[in-house]
Amino acid sequence: MDKRAAARYVRVLGHLLFVMAASQAEAETSSPIVNLTDLGALRGSIGSSAWTGRKFYQFLGVHYAQTTAGKNRFQPPKKVTPWQGVKDATQHGMPCPQMKLISQFTGKAFAGDAEDCLTVSIYSSDLAARRPVMFFIHGGGFHEGSAKNQTAEYLMERDVVLVTVQYRLGPLGFLSTRTWEISGNAGIMDLALALEWVKEHIERFGGDPNNVTLFGQSAGAAAISALMYSPKVADGLFHKVILQSAGSASPWVWDTNPLDSATGIAINAGLHDDATVEEIGEFLQQLDVWTLLRSFIELKVETTVSEGLDHVGGNRLITGDDYGYLPQTPWECMKQGKIRKNIPMMAGVTKHEGTFLLTGVYDHFKRTGQLDDPDFVKYFLVDEVNKFLGARDPTGALGGYEMRSLFTGKELESGDFAELADGLIDLAGTILIKAPLLREAQASARVNPNATFLYSFDYVGEHTRFGYGSDTSHYPFDGGVHHSNDKLYLFPYPPGKPDPLNEKDTAMAKLMVDLWTSFATQGVPKSDHLTVAWNPMRHYAGPYLHINDPQSIGDNFYEEFTVASDEKRRRNKEHA
Repeated sequence: MDKRAAARYVRVLGHLLFVMAASQAEAETSSPIVNLTDLGALRGSIGSSAWTGRKFYQFLGVHYAQTTAGKNRFQPPKKVTPWQGVKDATQHGMPCPQMKLISQFTGKAFAGDAEDCLTVSIYSSDLAARRPVMFFIHGGGFHEGSAKNQTAEYLMERDVVLVTVQYRLGPLGFLSTRTWEISGNAGIMDLALALEWVKEHIERFGGDPNNVTLFGQSAGAAAISALMYSPKVADGLFHKVILQSAGSASPWVWDTNPLDSATGIAINAGLHDDATVEEIGEFLQQLDVWTLLRSFIELKVETTVSEGLDHVGGNRLITGDDYGYLPQTPWECMKQGKIRKNIPMMAGVTKHEGTFLLTGVYDHFKRTGQLDDPDFVKYFLVDEVNKFLGARDPTGALGGYEMRSLFTGKELESGDFAELADGLIDLAGTILIKAPLLREAQASARVNPNATFLYSFDYVGEHTRFGYGSDTSHYPFDGGVHHSNDKLYLFPYPPGKPDPLNEKDTAMAKLMVDLWTSFATQGVPKSDHLTVAWNPMRHYAGPYLHINDPQSIGDNFYEEFTVASDEKRRRNKEHA
């Protein structure tokens, strides 16, 4: 080979090596790999943030526990075992089994293990950093929801690591026969194990295991309360909390007769009605997943209507589980002063929390024909709504106070549900969400007087979650600032193909992201877009921030208990 040919060969070889190196670098960038000590390697993918196009790494559907099928059903979760090679983490795992998503499991494309669902998804823009970790627990009444409904395109605009978690739902996660075999609170144990996984491995994703903030909405917030007050959840697994729209004292959180609930579900699924506890356990252990979930849902609907939300079981927390996770309710701990110190808290509600369940109230009483009876609406509706919501009071005192504070005499005399709707929105929102949430904040403020921040999310944007996709045109009320509308400004919605935010809604999302991530970083919510001073709670009911455009400060959170009816009265006065 002459010198000219040799030089040409060297140039070609150099070009090929350059192309190969560039291709390898591109592959590494588009398919990041993380090695987890004592587990194995994960291959992730690349995403980009919503407003600046900032690149971030995402590792989706990463198992933190083994399958909960077979002998593992109803049992405390078992740590995931090591694997060989590089495991793909570029797709969301299947949601935990739930009737609402049964079609995802029964199609021809699914041939996996439906109960192998205990996963986390991790999002980070710098795998070599040491950034605050935000650990999100989804809501859904402890029987619906999944991690993939919350993705990171908004929160990745800031220097945090986001973790979203899946935990067992419905009877698979919360059924109890008061035995070691089916002890209850398995879903809470799942969350505790996921936090241990984060403590051990989050550094590999650029997260700081000593700066973890739990945040959750609805049932997710109630689960955080359970974790805070569980003696089995070690100090140091989390360091701050954000409760969105729930407290653990809500009537829909607790199963007060778990063995009765389990027995009813088993009998409804085909077991003979004189079975022993052992036979009930064996039957439920071997029952097909979908038969179990269908039986639970049928009883849930029937019991809600006949006895009230507080009598539903099979998807609720219990006290006295055999593993000692919840020997008492958090409210009992609060009264006894058993409150974790040095855990800063943000806690708040949406303005019209009650509309999400008032739809079910309206549908039930409309279906029975009772709303067409003016005497029923005048004299019995308020008490029946209390019962439906799990706050019955045979003395009539509660209903009397509600009638005095939420309705005018003219509204009560009308016998018209539409005239009473604003007061009923307040009634439902206070019982289900606002009063229990305030209890959580008050307990925190007792031991963390300079680190408890209270808010009400009042912003009306272009989009709403009212109806959750169902037709709402027949209701004589609108959704207002609906339960979970705050999440529209923290996570893109719908997931996968989100609705674009207009200019005002984008500004609200940037404010929300600032407040949530700054709290996760330093324990104090801050933003350049914050136009008022948001101080921590100084007394039993405030101050608190109205997250709105414009923002304002409230001094008495109890005013949020009557906000819809108060505003209606002001409107009527102005109109008059």
